[in-house]
Amino acid sequence: MLYILLGSDVVKAKARAMKLAEGSELVRFGEGGELFTSVLRYRSARGLFAPKTTLLLDRPLEDDDGKLLLAEHAKDLAEGDALVIIIQPEISPQVLKNLRTNAEVEEFDYKEQLIKPAPNAFALTDAFAIGDRKNSWIVYRRLIESGSAPEQIHGTLTSQARAMVLASKTKTVAGTGIHPFVYSKAKKAASRLGEAGCEEVSRELVRMVHHSRMGGGNLGDLLEAFLLKK
Repeated sequence: MLYILLGSDVVKAKARAMKLAEGSELVRFGEGGELFTSVLRYRSARGLFAPKTTLLLDRPLEDDDGKLLLAEHAKDLAEGDALVIIIQPEISPQVLKNLRTNAEVEEFDYKEQLIKPAPNAFALTDAFAIGDRKNSWIVYRRLIESGSAPEQIHGTLTSQARAMVLASKTKTVAGTGIHPFVYSKAKKAASRLGEAGCEEVSRELVRMVHHSRMGGGNLGDLLEAFLLKK
């Protein structure tokens, strides 16, 4: 039997080779092992200490003798008594096509992990400011799951609420001490909630901290409930 283990994840390929070779005597060829010119004499060999022999060919296509061996004797290797395992990160399509007729092929490539960027608290305040309750909750949960502390999130929301209160009471950013970009977003939220509404949001966030400190509930849970109802 002839196995070809392909792909960039050589560690996994070698682990698979060791699994296939369990219970047999292993002979290595290539780097750190015997020469590829010696492979054929082991084709029907039986192990001295095990009933079967496994021949592990490490990157034979990077060696002239290894290339010649596979080009001329792939079928012989597949039909011999010994299990033959080839580890080769890359094989050209044409060579692989020729080898497939005599071999089992398995691939072990690194899987690309799509890493979602961690959300930031400003994404939460943006969603909160426009009254997007669903997205506010989703971003809040992602913040918590990525390790943000409820106290930190609460602080950011409190700052936003204060900006909204100031924006509801002023016509321009001048004299407010707020960054113009933050002010413009706060002004839009203020126009939606009105001055009284902004003040109530700010008061509720303050009350939430006191309530939590007095044993009235976990701050994270209180924040979540607050966002869901807004």
